[in-house]
Amino acid sequence: MTPSHYLEMGTATMPDVRDFVARVPFAILPVGSTEQHGPHLPTNTDTLIAEAIALETARRSCGIVLPAQPLGYAWVWRDNPASLTLAFDTYMRLIRDTVESLSRWGVKAVYIMSGHGANSQVIKQAVREMIHGVTDVKVLFGMYAGLNQMQAEAESKSWHGDIHAEEIETSLMLAIEPHLVHMDRAVADYPPVPADYGQSELSMGHLMRTGVFGDATKATEEKGRRWLDLAAQQSAELWSGFLARHNLTTGVQS
Repeated sequence: MTPSHYLEMGTATMPDVRDFVARVPFAILPVGSTEQHGPHLPTNTDTLIAEAIALETARRSCGIVLPAQPLGYAWVWRDNPASLTLAFDTYMRLIRDTVESLSRWGVKAVYIMSGHGANSQVIKQAVREMIHGVTDVKVLFGMYAGLNQMQAEAESKSWHGDIHAEEIETSLMLAIEPHLVHMDRAVADYPPVPADYGQSELSMGHLMRTGVFGDATKATEEKGRRWLDLAAQQSAELWSGFLARHNLTTGVQS
């Protein structure tokens, strides 16, 4: 494909967007979060990761990449001074309004790619509601692809199956924005997991010590570059397959 198969909306003009969507009526929406990521990563880590993978995904498939949404559903960190959260209903409305807005100027399918795990449960509910007559836009959603393989390749073990400010996220940030990563402050931290975790009011926010859940000291830029490539390639394949399954085509020649 030529570069005309993707476009960054944030730096494009209105005619650019209008003409692009007339040919390629598909959008990729990166959604992140603004929340604590330990002593070594910036609070916009999830947003930067989602944005970088979304753009690479578009380069390998197609679509207009929308401006990244920096606020998400970060309820577990709501009492942390470095974190912001939208309420469940507020975030669900934001997703619905965004998709409805896209439908008004001709977008036929959108890939909502999250860099923050908790966003997905809200987005799922929003999509379920949209199916019932709100819009006919086809929606693919979820965390960026490749996480299972990243966890299998990681040198360190995960904390309770989750990733947060540990080897994977720190490595991705070293590949994306290395100047924002303070490896001299990176730590390994595995807060104890009570037996009722996940079945009571306990959340990661209640259990945090340093803000790291796993081992950030094992992160490297080389791993980050490899995992960024993995996430983009698998996300592009998922997106392309989704469009094909719905018989959606573009005016772009491959």
